[in-house]
Amino acid sequence: MLTLIRTFLGFLFVAVSLPASAASVPTEPALPGDKVVISFFEYPPLAHVSHTGRVSGTVIETVREICAKAQIDCELRMLPVARVYRSISNGTASVIITGRHPSLGNCCSDANWHFPWTAGIYSKTPVDLIADSEEELRYRKMIIIRGWLSPYRYFENLRTLSDQGVVKLAMAQDNSSAIRMLEHERAEYLWGGSHFSWYLEKRGLTGEFNYKPLISSPLALWVDKNRPDVLLALNKGYQRLKQEGGLTADGSQLNRFLMSERYEDAASY
Repeated sequence: MLTLIRTFLGFLFVAVSLPASAASVPTEPALPGDKVVISFFEYPPLAHVSHTGRVSGTVIETVREICAKAQIDCELRMLPVARVYRSISNGTASVIITGRHPSLGNCCSDANWHFPWTAGIYSKTPVDLIADSEEELRYRKMIIIRGWLSPYRYFENLRTLSDQGVVKLAMAQDNSSAIRMLEHERAEYLWGGSHFSWYLEKRGLTGEFNYKPLISSPLALWVDKNRPDVLLALNKGYQRLKQEGGLTADGSQLNRFLMSERYEDAASY
């Protein structure tokens, strides 16, 4: 009997002494007081530096508002494309904004917010004659932007075809230079995104080139898997913004009123 009493008292002591974190009631993880760095690359009109020197764009303004609703201090950091993809692995960012890619699943989890985006080929060639297979791409010359992964995702053997001289690739440093190269007929094709129409319009080239979308890869907030607290906060911020009616019907960007208040056009193109 004495042994039973001692056993009971032992269990009672352990139960009372357990810290709150050991309780079965889930608690919301607290974000640290430092900034949450979100890296991205320049891509007007989605992400750019405006004429006032402020980082803006349809995607950036939406992400900024999600951060505000999540009550987290986000530092939006614009980097070259290759550095954006390395910023999670080298610990300089907790979140990156980019399209879906199989390799991202190893390091990151995507938040609930997504922005529709396609990539494909721009050319003066009629749409139905633009190459959509590696066989049709043979003996063509195509401009691609340094650091972009999507052309290699669609044309899986593109590097090999280039090394063999079967396909000629002209490397552009950024979106703007790629458009200029296409304009000056440096190549027959340009691999670009759906929003390259913005550049064409700014340069007075609307209707000059056809676009054939070949891949759909919605942009997302890719969060370091070591930061589930950030992922949870961003999802809550997105849900709150959605419930308050601050987004378009498809939930991809700020509604027209909010966007008109916040968006600033790019300083250069």
